[in-house]
Amino acid sequence: MKTAVQLRSGGAVQCELACGTPSSSAAGALGPVALFGPDEVVAYVIRTPSGRRLFLFRTLAVDDKWAARLPGVHPHVRLLVHVRSAMRVRAMRRLLGYIAKRAVCPSHLSDAFYVRVSHALGGRTDQARLRLLLRRELARREGQRAGDATAGRS
Repeated sequence: MKTAVQLRSGGAVQCELACGTPSSSAAGALGPVALFGPDEVVAYVIRTPSGRRLFLFRTLAVDDKWAARLPGVHPHVRLLVHVRSAMRVRAMRRLLGYIAKRAVCPSHLSDAFYVRVSHALGGRTDQARLRLLLRRELARREGQRAGDATAGRS
């Protein structure tokens, strides 16, 4: 199942991708629509006259009526991060840029990592703390891989 994300430019409401590479795109009545496969992490920024909001979510393989319903996104998704202030949107964009710079695929990071990031963004935080969370997540993943490799040899 594909997840559709409405993109818009110009006008009072603007919607853009901050993270995620669509598998394809289609034309929509309000602008282009980006299509994503299941289990992809996508960051989506909505700008309105009243402010900005960033939603970071994971697409699902099947529609789940108990999952999050987001504006401009169909069907439901697993919401991992939602920030509303310009400062937190900027911090999240910087973290996503740092993840890309490290050549890490955002979809390979765990949902627990993004929940920890969301919690850190809810309080007073800085980029050093967010990068520390990323380093811990990458170390945990490497430890799991090493454990899987040794288990396979036994």
